[in-house]
Amino acid sequence: SKDYEKENIRRIKEIQKKCKEKERAQEHSQPKPVKALWKSQKYEHVESKVKAKLQESSPPPNPEALKFLRAYSRCGPGIKPCRPLSPSPARTKAGADTEAPEALGAETKIQVEGTSIDFIKHNARNAKRAPLRRSQSLQALAELLEQKHQEQEEYNTKQKGHVPQYLLERKELWRRQMEERLRNLPDPDTPPGHTMMPEGQRLETLGNLKHSQEQLTKDLVMLPVRTDALSTQKRRLELERKLSQIDEAIKIFSRPKVFIKLDS
Repeated sequence: SKDYEKENIRRIKEIQKKCKEKERAQEHSQPKPVKALWKSQKYEHVESKVKAKLQESSPPPNPEALKFLRAYSRCGPGIKPCRPLSPSPARTKAGADTEAPEALGAETKIQVEGTSIDFIKHNARNAKRAPLRRSQSLQALAELLEQKHQEQEEYNTKQKGHVPQYLLERKELWRRQMEERLRNLPDPDTPPGHTMMPEGQRLETLGNLKHSQEQLTKDLVMLPVRTDALSTQKRRLELERKLSQIDEAIKIFSRPKVFIKLDS
């Protein structure tokens, strides 16, 4: 169910707020009476000098003052002025040398119609020959955009897509550190009371065993075929026993990991 009591109270407060804002706006819009300046009774009958000055009639204008510093004020009708009103546009030295004398005279010539000078045609002729100049801000903006474009092209050709050298060096350093850390970690396959033989020592031992195997094989081949003598038989048996031991040792040291029992 809707609470009409709260809704009515809220509506009344909104109406009161709008009425107060309206009264406040009317108070601000009404002009306030200007407070009269304090004036001493001593000067009540004294006339204002500014008021008397304003009531005076102004003197008649001087005709010479109207033409003071005005262009061609001292020139009679139809007399060419000593200097042109607006300067001629800047031209290069080469262009000035190649122009005809008639063109130079046409630039500074001012048409005279009756007693007046046609400055509009003269200024229009000079405006057509004047070069188009851009503001310095637009030129600076164009130069800045061109410089940014060149920098972006240089970046795209030289640096974009290439890994910096310091990142390559850092990656190689991290790889060596990881290998060293893995090399120093204990092998999880190591049985208790044992240690893994270094790789260099294992290869050296394997090489010595193979060399001994080749030497014993040569000695066995050099024995005589007849084995009637007891010493020859013993020699053959001893060589065969050593070869079998060396074969077992070669199988052990040929493994990638060789564990040695620690001395208790």
